[in-house]
Amino acid sequence: MGGRCALPRSREPLTRPLRLLEFPVPFCQAAGVRYEHLQPSPLGAHRGLEMRRNNWRLRPGDRVVRRPRQRETAPVRIRTQDRRRRFALPSSSSALLTLAGGFAVLILAGTALLMLPFAAAGPESAGFVTALFTATSAVCVTGLVVVSSGDYWSVFGQVIIAALMLMGGLGIMSAGIVVLAVLGKRVTLNQRLLVRETLGGEALGSAVRLVRYIICFALGAQLVTFLLLFVRLVFKYPAIEAFWQSLFHSVSAFNNAGFTIFPDSHSLSAFRSDPAVLWTIGLSILLGAMSYPVMNELARRKGFTRWTLDTRLVVLGTLGLWATGAVTVLLFEVTNPLTLGGMSVGDKISNGAFQAFTSRTAGFSSIDFSHVEAGTSYLYMMMMFVGGASGSVAGGIKVNTAMVIIVATIAAVRGRPNVEFARREIAYSQVSRALGVLVLGVIGVSLFIIALMVSERSNLEAGTFEFGDTMFETMSAFGTVGLSHGITPDLSTPGKLIITLAMYVGRLGPLTIALGLALRQRRALYRYAEERVRIG
Repeated sequence: MGGRCALPRSREPLTRPLRLLEFPVPFCQAAGVRYEHLQPSPLGAHRGLEMRRNNWRLRPGDRVVRRPRQRETAPVRIRTQDRRRRFALPSSSSALLTLAGGFAVLILAGTALLMLPFAAAGPESAGFVTALFTATSAVCVTGLVVVSSGDYWSVFGQVIIAALMLMGGLGIMSAGIVVLAVLGKRVTLNQRLLVRETLGGEALGSAVRLVRYIICFALGAQLVTFLLLFVRLVFKYPAIEAFWQSLFHSVSAFNNAGFTIFPDSHSLSAFRSDPAVLWTIGLSILLGAMSYPVMNELARRKGFTRWTLDTRLVVLGTLGLWATGAVTVLLFEVTNPLTLGGMSVGDKISNGAFQAFTSRTAGFSSIDFSHVEAGTSYLYMMMMFVGGASGSVAGGIKVNTAMVIIVATIAAVRGRPNVEFARREIAYSQVSRALGVLVLGVIGVSLFIIALMVSERSNLEAGTFEFGDTMFETMSAFGTVGLSHGITPDLSTPGKLIITLAMYVGRLGPLTIALGLALRQRRALYRYAEERVRIG
């Protein structure tokens, strides 16, 4: 608008001429005031303007005044909901449902496929309980079986078991992220949180890249294991059979499943004098149980001092458990004629070291665990309960959890207010999460042991089973290990279903507990008064 505008000098009655000061129109526009039309005053010598109350039509040369409207300057109140609380609860519940539902669907699909007539080698198809138990054991990468995998299942059935092991080892979220990436879909925040918690990532934005690296690492490790096994087994079996045996056991070894299909052999007992096969499978088990983030850091960062605290704890915990297991086997079983007693010194050392590798995470065994000493069974139950590293294919409460609890216990014994290790402090929230996983894990195992004892009361009273057998079998199922005292095929139908549920809960339990605690974590808005409680 051309010309100038004016602002009033003072508030005067409208019946009198109003003296105004002239300002440029852009200034009035910037001031946020309303335009009112005015006409030139006859008193032009005083450069004033006089308001005409009876004529408001805009004419050339008019000057305008803008005054603020009260409704334009009044504050606007906007109600918003608490987004933090709304996000925390649905995200955690949907995350747990996604994990549990994904594994359940995969198990049911595998059960249906294993019940097909051509999945079994014999004339009769597998029953529901047998198929369900085998599918659950494969998806949960446990290795416990109620029938011989090499004799009972056909090649088609063995292919289904291998596929279930592969998908169960990589994880439902990895497969889901890959499908979304192939379809060009966007990965949601909840899915990124799941990937970070289940696979060990750090940045939320790298979910797809992390899954891609993990799949490449897993397939590469299994390919190397396959080649090494094939080179050795081709001299023992026909080429086609050696090819399939190498492929199946490379998948079973890296995913810490423990399934074997060697003919006329209890697990790896036929290779107790073959260090090449034992150590190839043992190293593949170790790669799968260490998790991709740890292996990636070991390859990229040279030196213990340059590793992150998580990697240091995993490496130290793994080495400590391996040394403890090897010494235990050699100490208790070196004179046992049913296990290591009849072997040479070299074979005793080789088998003892191999069992220390496989006892925590996989179900492979070169000795018959139904004849081991009570001390070996007891210590191996504790090792199975610990399991492998977080974000790996192994089960248990995880080495990371156990090491955090050990470090926190040492700090408490020394009277230190903070939990510290290697010049790093572990947050109180992580210590509380570790304690929660430990306590709930102990409660879960105890409930499964009690349930199995109730279902197998007749066998316990008849002397067919002992309490140690049921305890070992339950711990092996909950830790998704697969070592057995040989009582699983003789369990009653309720007992088999209890072990099936123990494998499922053991695969998801520690993971879902840690994930649920992580996603529900919120900052407290208030604190209560502190009060001391007597301890000890």
